[in-house]
Amino acid sequence: MLLDGKALVASLRAEVNEVDCATVNQYLHNKTPLLFIDIREPDETAAGYPVGSECIPRGVLEMQLSTLPAYQALISDLPSAAQLPIYLICRSGARSVLAAASLQNMGYQQVYSVAGGFIAWHQQGLLVQGE
Repeated sequence: MLLDGKALVASLRAEVNEVDCATVNQYLHNKTPLLFIDIREPDETAAGYPVGSECIPRGVLEMQLSTLPAYQALISDLPSAAQLPIYLICRSGARSVLAAASLQNMGYQQVYSVAGGFIAWHQQGLLVQGE
């Protein structure tokens, strides 16, 4: 069976943990140890990205994730990098579902897609850097 992009995202949603923007914002406010990554493309993040997020485009996420200084700092306090809490945000919440599924396949156990993406983040008036 051939799936289009929307159908693939819909099928993966059941396998991926989703979290709302307010929850991620609260974790950031409480300084909960986590890695928050905006996976949008550079032309998208140039207009603004969530405060507290790192920017890694979706196309290179798997290859560049472990090179982030924040990643290295966070895993030093964990028994295994697989336990690192990773929160992914994109424009609307579709690419982050795909990215979360990919990171889960790599062995990461605490991966979350931010439901509604940057659109929801912005609509809720949460802090944005670079606007």
